[in-house]
Amino acid sequence: MRPASALRKATASCSRASRPLFPSGRTVRPFSASSRAPAASSPYAAAISDVYQDLFGEGSFTGKGIYNVDAFAAALHGRVPENAMLSHDLYEGIFARAALVSDVELVEEFPARHDVAARRQHRWVRGDWQLLPWVFGARRHGLTSLGRWKIVDNLRRSLVAPSAVAALAAGWLLPLPQAALTTLLILAMLSLGHLLSLPFAILPGRAGITSRSHFAALAGDTAAALRQIGLEIALLPETGWRMLDAIGRTVWRMGVSRRHLLEWVTAAQSAGGGRPGPAASYRGMAGGVGLGLGACGVVLANPPVWPLVLPFALLWLGAPALAWRLSQPGTAAPAIVSPRDARELRLIARRTWRYFETFVTEASHHLPPDNFQEMPRPVVAQRTSPTNIGLYLLSTVVARDMGWIGQGRDAAPARGDDGDHAADAALPRTFLQLV
Repeated sequence: MRPASALRKATASCSRASRPLFPSGRTVRPFSASSRAPAASSPYAAAISDVYQDLFGEGSFTGKGIYNVDAFAAALHGRVPENAMLSHDLYEGIFARAALVSDVELVEEFPARHDVAARRQHRWVRGDWQLLPWVFGARRHGLTSLGRWKIVDNLRRSLVAPSAVAALAAGWLLPLPQAALTTLLILAMLSLGHLLSLPFAILPGRAGITSRSHFAALAGDTAAALRQIGLEIALLPETGWRMLDAIGRTVWRMGVSRRHLLEWVTAAQSAGGGRPGPAASYRGMAGGVGLGLGACGVVLANPPVWPLVLPFALLWLGAPALAWRLSQPGTAAPAIVSPRDARELRLIARRTWRYFETFVTEASHHLPPDNFQEMPRPVVAQRTSPTNIGLYLLSTVVARDMGWIGQGRDAAPARGDDGDHAADAALPRTFLQLV
């Protein structure tokens, strides 16, 4: 296949969901729960639609996708010097082209600690600013105007936090009424990304949802958005300082030292280090605390606004303690299930097991069929997948725990109904080990 025609199949970018994986045991992660947002404005966190694809027919590649390897390599061949690019996803998507797959959701774990999330964001921003030569420098040739704008938009996003701190400080130099209005407008701007999706969730997205459950979910989303807004404001100077540090380091390394351009510590490596205590949190966030208190210091030049500035000073002074507290693992409260709900759950579980009990037979080589079609006529889909097999294994364990089958029945699919090993070859090794 020629590269020109292959590029049409080069890349299909998928949404990157920030919802964390299920925590092990009964451990909860307050920082993860407070930080992740379904309405997040970061392209690295979630994707519901892509405005670039909607308006220009060209999506943005954010790191996960399905692509033609040969076409991908041909599109990027000779475009990037060695050891020059840290963040490559967006750049690759500009040349290989990307389209959003809106019906595919990929789940990855959000960092459970603030310090881990902060280091990851620092790396992202450094990578974004290392693309400057492709926007304004000699390497800009070959980039489309839309591609350059995408890169510039990422740079703009990294300047939001420091600009917001500077705007607050400038507003506090005004007379008290104007300072209060300026502060309110800036906070509204910071909150908009978290609140924008809530009006669209007022009406249920599908039929069959009770009003009680719908409004309970809506109340939960609203409370989560408010928590995220509060945390963003509390960590605003810290975020601003981190952005300025990343930008400054990148400019120095690109223009002067030419070292550590590919500095990269993965989130797993960061999380594997020691959990910082309160003192270490204050040391690590000292720049942010200094920036916040420095912004609040403008009250010395305009004393009448001190009632407005004081809450921000106290909040930003306590930000490291808040980040440390939210980064501590917690324990989930035990679930309280009413007898009626317990009965309903048992019926659902029993019906689920009945599917496997009915259709996992010798005719299917003791593997779970993909589905059973009732209309317009009964048809069993005689194919399977790792997901189907995994659910069958879990259902078998649960059926044994619930007393629906005995130990001998539990192992029967691995032996074959007649007790021999005729079906062993059709079963995955993991199944044979478990039973």
